[in-house]
Amino acid sequence: MTSPNDRSVDLAGRLALTVEEAAQAVGVSERHLRSMLPEIPHTHLGTRVVKPVEGFRRWLEERSRAEGSRVDAAVREVLDGLSK
Repeated sequence: MTSPNDRSVDLAGRLALTVEEAAQAVGVSERHLRSMLPEIPHTHLGTRVVKPVEGFRRWLEERSRAEGSRVDAAVREVLDGLSK
């Protein structure tokens, strides 16, 4: 049973999310998500901005991989420095 305070977003069967729903889904503020809109796949439907669910997922996965690569490179650099 869900409570009135449950703000989770059910993604099953959804094609797109509003800014508010996308922010809730990833756990950031709506303001923060709006500041990232130039990077995030989105489209305008009339006056509404929506994020296609699949495009948003791919963007998050790519960003996660890219950050992981930077961390891996930093770790390799530190380890290389220690071995000298």
